[in-house]
Amino acid sequence: TEKGRHFLITNIVATTASLYYELLALDNELEIVDKNIILQQEALEVVNVQKEGGRATQLAVQQFTAQLLNTKAIAFNIRQEIVKVENSLNELLGRYPQTIARDTAIMLQHAQKLLPTGNPSQLLIRRPDIRQIEFELEAAKADIAAARAAFLPSLSISPYIGYNSFKAGLLFDPGSIAYGALAGLTTPIFAKRQLKTEFNIATAQARESLYNYQKVLLSAYSEVVTNLKLIENNTSVYNLKKEEVKELTDAVSTARELYLAGYANYLEVITAQKGVLEAEIQLTENKKQLFQAIISLYKSLGGGWD
Repeated sequence: TEKGRHFLITNIVATTASLYYELLALDNELEIVDKNIILQQEALEVVNVQKEGGRATQLAVQQFTAQLLNTKAIAFNIRQEIVKVENSLNELLGRYPQTIARDTAIMLQHAQKLLPTGNPSQLLIRRPDIRQIEFELEAAKADIAAARAAFLPSLSISPYIGYNSFKAGLLFDPGSIAYGALAGLTTPIFAKRQLKTEFNIATAQARESLYNYQKVLLSAYSEVVTNLKLIENNTSVYNLKKEEVKELTDAVSTARELYLAGYANYLEVITAQKGVLEAEIQLTENKKQLFQAIISLYKSLGGGWD
């Protein structure tokens, strides 16, 4: 069916994008680890020189060496993860294992630039679950346009993220727009003077379909809002982590200078190096989570916003 086809395409696109961003994140992590390996090797060389001059102990050399070995091991684990994700992507694309071409510049983009602007709430109707319930409404002779006007929320997305809540009118208030969705049902039935029992049954079925429509829309809207807040909060976390990385990078330089001047011990240097490595990897992980949240938004909006 068309609904099934759209659902399948949306899932394939989302899965492919998710794996691709995971691959880019792993590339970035490997670059970070390789950079830290070089820095740790330089620090180890300095400690070795100081040991020969009697200014450092064998324990210091062993500690720096252990840290370097651990970081090298992390690099191999990341390389294995890269192979695993590449093979998953190739399998999804129906290809034998091979290197996946990637655009590393994507990780430098601001995630907000990938978001839709304006009012994409109408895109909710692209969701397979909403399409299905609208088919049921049509079968019950309800007015789809009136139902959408009553229950489709006003959803505003900007580069700064945000949403507006909505208040649906009482479901069966005769003066509400929602009640107008049943007008197309009542008029022809009265005009044709059908039996009252038949009218009551048809009206009850239409109202049940309208109630189900409201439930599905509420669920879809909640899913979109959750993803929007996830993007907003992940953006805040990412910005804070970026500041943390800057501070820790400066701390490494400070620790090394103090160590060479005799105002800090080797453990402070090791701690600083460990902290910046962990923070940089976490920053990449946060960026990946941000992109994953956008992919989830893509799915919750029924497959994009083009």
